[in-house]
Amino acid sequence: MTSIHSLPLELLHQIFHLATYDYALSAELPSWKHYTLYHLDGGEDPWPMLYLGMERERTIQALRLTCTRWTALATEFELHYLMIHDVPRLKYYLGRIRKLLEKDGEGENNVKCPVRILNLRVIKGTGRVWTEEDTEMVVSLIRDCPNLDFMVNWCYTEGGQPTRLIMVAETHAAGPIILQSLVNSCPKLKRLHWKPKDIMQLLPSSWSSILGSSSLATSLEVLEIMSSPSAVADDHPPNPAPQLELPSLHCLQISVDDVNSSLATTIAKQWQLPSLTSLYIQSTYNSTFILQNNLGITLSPSATSLIETHGQSVTTLAIDRWTACHIPLHILPPAPVQELVYYMYGLQKSTSTPFTAISTLVLLMDMDRDSPLTNAIWRALEQLRKLQDYSLPKLEKVVILSWPLDELKEPHPIDIRLLDETERLLVDPWQQGTRRLVNRNGVRLFTLVKTDQD
Repeated sequence: MTSIHSLPLELLHQIFHLATYDYALSAELPSWKHYTLYHLDGGEDPWPMLYLGMERERTIQALRLTCTRWTALATEFELHYLMIHDVPRLKYYLGRIRKLLEKDGEGENNVKCPVRILNLRVIKGTGRVWTEEDTEMVVSLIRDCPNLDFMVNWCYTEGGQPTRLIMVAETHAAGPIILQSLVNSCPKLKRLHWKPKDIMQLLPSSWSSILGSSSLATSLEVLEIMSSPSAVADDHPPNPAPQLELPSLHCLQISVDDVNSSLATTIAKQWQLPSLTSLYIQSTYNSTFILQNNLGITLSPSATSLIETHGQSVTTLAIDRWTACHIPLHILPPAPVQELVYYMYGLQKSTSTPFTAISTLVLLMDMDRDSPLTNAIWRALEQLRKLQDYSLPKLEKVVILSWPLDELKEPHPIDIRLLDETERLLVDPWQQGTRRLVNRNGVRLFTLVKTDQD
């Protein structure tokens, strides 16, 4: 039998790839199927959570201790993905990578930095601000990772009372510094998720000028910006944002609430996105804030201008539930959208839809997890009566995202003999036509049956 140690390096790579669950780090496309529905932020994140768990770590540790040859290979796979939650961990990985890249006595080192994904979620302790030293460590880490193709920036600091977090701003302009370091050091970056909380802020013009002066303008395929832009003093008006073209960008996720309207407007007016196919419009606020403060006046222009400018190439448009509360479909401009993700409550407020090419309509419906399944189905049917007012000649499928319906494994039987006239009118469109009413997993919500009667 051939010794495993004599296997070609390419085959060993494939074995390690499977053994360490490295395949789970593949960059999946965004989808409403990843919505969790139960997070405090609404659970409407189209990206799957990058979490590999302890089993991966234990496997890598075992492989590293097997032999010298496997130690180097296991270390490479371990460092493919870094998730950093605090400053000590940031220092630890910075030291490990620098040691890995150290040159030998002859000044040579053939080792390439293996980091491909950097998930930066550094949380500073209560009352501590983000400092220049913290920023320099992040910049140093990025500088050592030229092969980075995926970065998540979700840093913030905590302050105030333990039961109420108050974000504390940093003492310097960390945002432009870190973004510029990505531009300078990571020419292969394809995905950037920028959502720090009240720190690392950038002006809309900074986004345009920094990205436009680098190879990232052509390499970026996915961009998420969910942080507020920098505040600008009244006596120092911002510079106008330069034109920016991102020819490879196919997915954009952007906040359109009032504090982010200037960035959304800049993207609508100054950015060229010829390859954009997926547009996710969201709010960084929670529902209570929006409903109490009536943000529709500031939300509508930003969303409208984004769709009007970039919507002609978009096939998937997703509007989160908080934004949908104040942006009924009938005020939006026409676009050839084929898949629309929207909120059931917003559907009730809309008198029509400009998206007549829709083939798949995904609707979020709020219900408690322990709600009876029958109640959830009838509620969906009652609210979908609104679709009769819309012109949707290409509609093939309606997906209802709701906790109780997610558990459905097969169509729920409804006895046709027990239906009154009103109920028959609700179920007939989904039984007689070609349109399908399904849950997240593609299971039809119901089927009509005739049960035996005593």
